[in-house]
Amino acid sequence: MTPQTVIASRIARELRAGMLVNLGIGIPTLVANYVPAGVQVFFQSENGLIGTGAIPEEGMAHPMLAAPAVRAAVTEPAAEALRAIHSNRLRFAMFSDRNPAMQPVKALAEAVRAARQPVSKDNPLLAMEQMMSSWITSYLETLGEYRDVMTEAAFLNTYGLPLLQALVGLGTQQAGRQGIERDVVREADAARLRADLESRFGAGGPIEAALRALIYIRLPDGSIDERGFNVLKLVRASRPAHDRSSMPRFKEMVREQYLLVCFDEERAITTLPKLLGSDVARRKAAFDLLQQVLAAREDMFDESKRRFAQVETLFDLQPQKAIKTEATHA
Repeated sequence: MTPQTVIASRIARELRAGMLVNLGIGIPTLVANYVPAGVQVFFQSENGLIGTGAIPEEGMAHPMLAAPAVRAAVTEPAAEALRAIHSNRLRFAMFSDRNPAMQPVKALAEAVRAARQPVSKDNPLLAMEQMMSSWITSYLETLGEYRDVMTEAAFLNTYGLPLLQALVGLGTQQAGRQGIERDVVREADAARLRADLESRFGAGGPIEAALRALIYIRLPDGSIDERGFNVLKLVRASRPAHDRSSMPRFKEMVREQYLLVCFDEERAITTLPKLLGSDVARRKAAFDLLQQVLAAREDMFDESKRRFAQVETLFDLQPQKAIKTEATHA
């Protein structure tokens, strides 16, 4: 027996009476020759009903019944035409150089490539593209935030149940105070963080300065108001697309300025003029942003009011007032 017949006979031993068997092309067509005696199965062949079943015995075949018609229809040109119109080949051939209708497209593409110029910033199509990209980005970020909020709420509502905590032993207070061993890894991370913060006091621009000033002013209240943060996000969304930070980058900026203020308040505030620069218009825009965020919450402690006055002095908006005064006298 050949390897092909061995494989076919082994597969035939898996057949059971009443099965509907789909035969492929090649070795599977030999399986019908080795069906065990007394087992009746139904065969379906990939090449149609012709030739389904075991190979006819000598003298029992009828080659003149269908073979002439099949040989006449399945010629080499016909087979080549069937291969050409297959969906996996036709979709590529339609847009290839073999399609005469694509010749003008090829010439047009080469002409456009040769005369390609950067699009101007005031192009309406570019503005539409940036606007759509901004909408999609904002939608995905908002969707992610809502997902995180719902996931956190579901987690807290499930595992924060007093009954569940009591069952797992988390609701009872441990008697006595256990000592905490020294965590060398945590101390090394803290040292790296301090070293990194040392070089970040003078890094940034007016937006970083406004964030740092906001955190410094609201710190005596014990928390940064959520409404103020929402206003910051709206201000971020209103900025031009090319001058807008991504939401992860924006959150990273807030975190970094918070760490700087907590690390050294005095140094964080005294370096504000370095972040603001010498452009009075940019300092004024940053101060307006700060006022807009603080206006989201009317009540402020006396210490916060004192800090706001200190920050206003550091923003140094007097040159702008002097310009307005000169314009008035003129």
